Amino acid sequence: MLGRCPWRAFLSAQVALLATILTAGADWSIVSATGLGETVPGVEVIETRCVNGNQTARVTALCFNDKSYTLRVIDSPSPGTATLANTLLHAKVVAGVNGGYFHKDYRPVGLMISDGKTINGFEKAKLLSGLVGVKQDGHVSILRSGEYDSGKSQLLQALQCGPMLVEDDHLVPGLNDERIARRTVVGKGIRGETALIYISSVTLADAARILALPSILDTWKPKTAINLDGGSSSGMWAANGISLAEIARVRNFLAIVPR
Repeated sequence: MLGRCPWRAFLSAQVALLATILTAGADWSIVSATGLGETVPGVEVIETRCVNGNQTARVTALCFNDKSYTLRVIDSPSPGTATLANTLLHAKVVAGVNGGYFHKDYRPVGLMISDGKTINGFEKAKLLSGLVGVKQDGHVSILRSGEYDSGKSQLLQALQCGPMLVEDDHLVPGLNDERIARRTVVGKGIRGETALIYISSVTLADAARILALPSILDTWKPKTAINLDGGSSSGMWAANGISLAEIARVRNFLAIVPR
């Protein structure tokens, strides 16, 4: 029986050391969480700072329960010109973010229903893996696109978007882990908790990892979360003075309104 080769043992130790270095700090953690008050009673603004090694991310969330508030899809009065802040201010809503995807000529991509009117029909595309929908009773839901049935649907508001980031309390596999950009997300909890979320520049995979952190939104985390249009389209506005302006003008918006 041959004895163990010294150089092979040394090499194994170095590989193990390198693996330890590469995985150290590979997980996101919460550094601080700050309540920024309520835009109106029942709609709380929470800002959470997360780190992963030398990476940092800021998560700003508008949190409410869909027993008291719901979401409304607002079409831009002037696509390509109207801003998020001005549109939501004139619509007299509580707060909101940018909405779904759109073509270069600002035609919507995927299903878009606003106040019961279908502005654009359902589409099949890899990017459009899910949708945010609001029923007649104001209940907010996040569905897989495959669950949508146009013949039976009674959605008052809807935006088809994607990809799904968190589903049934699990990270969605296969998300892009290379392209870094600002993210806008809709998250849902298990007791009606709902959040519109803005995350500073991260990959889609990191956005999912961050949203899976326990108590990422103060006392809860999304059981399901779906990505809206991100990058230069990402923006957030609230009536109490919070304004994270988008860079590019968009086609539609997702706003928080009383039920």
